[in-house]
Amino acid sequence: MSSENQIDLDIALRKFHELALADGDLGYEYWYRVGQLLKRAAGMQSEIDALSRELEICRAKLSKPYRR
Repeated sequence: MSSENQIDLDIALRKFHELALADGDLGYEYWYRVGQLLKRAAGMQSEIDALSRELEICRAKLSKPYRR
């Protein structure tokens, strides 16, 4: 995840766990799923960041004049 978008997932996941324990069975399932979504979103953001860097490299290569 890029530094401007980075959050501490451990803190958020611990808080979700606390909420889950306080809310009982249904609450636990809800907060567990919210935590899983957060983890997936973080992974997707990392992939987006990597693809953005790769795209910038490709654009830089294409902007250079072709030489024989």
